[in-house]
Amino acid sequence: MTAAALVEQCRAGGRWQVAVNAFVDEFRSATTEARRAAITERPVGEDRWCGLVAAVVSQLGRDCGVPVPDWVAETGSPEPFFAFPASGFALRLRLMLESPPAFRVRNVFVPRNYLSRA
Repeated sequence: MTAAALVEQCRAGGRWQVAVNAFVDEFRSATTEARRAAITERPVGEDRWCGLVAAVVSQLGRDCGVPVPDWVAETGSPEPFFAFPASGFALRLRLMLESPPAFRVRNVFVPRNYLSRA
């Protein structure tokens, strides 16, 4: 799956977190060439899904030692996006404080261990 395809799956609704998890798993188990190919194409648009996927790609690139394309640095969510249901002030504040930098700079707020998989 590519980053651009992941954005489209997230936009389609439904179980978008399952798609994000699948992308993370595929990326981590892929070869370096497959990783680069998965993130080369820039997703279309500027919305929260683009911000989320850019943050995921940024963090995975850092974790896996893969340089990320320029579109990742240029992409963020136009409005604060809490990828974890956070309706209360305390939880929103916690997510804002503990989100990894790759997410926070893109206006996306997740738990510290968002990309951790069992």
